[in-house]
Amino acid sequence: MTVPRRLRAAAARDDGSVTVEAALGIASLVVVVALAAAGAGAALAQIRMVDAAREAARVAAMSGVEEGTAAGRVAAPGADVSVVGGGGAVTAEVVAPARGLPGVELRGRAVARAEPGAAP
Repeated sequence: MTVPRRLRAAAARDDGSVTVEAALGIASLVVVVALAAAGAGAALAQIRMVDAAREAARVAAMSGVEEGTAAGRVAAPGADVSVVGGGGAVTAEVVAPARGLPGVELRGRAVARAEPGAAP
């Protein structure tokens, strides 16, 4: 009769281990999904930064630096927009922090040839 007692004692020590493993597995899965969502959001925001810079450069090439800066701010609210013209080209840069990823900065840059007769 000592064998069944030992088996029961060994089985009793494992009680609840499946619950702990499931809890750790679920918590790990939640962290992975959250990081994946933050990464996808940052990728979309990066595309927005590039699009905003392209739009700012295009508008600045046709209408001037001030209008290009305003267009960049409309395209990427809350971002820092810098538009510089000179030498027949306009350069626009849009910078913003990534939401959900501390310390990550998103940056978009575009260059457009200034249109003849456009405001400086």
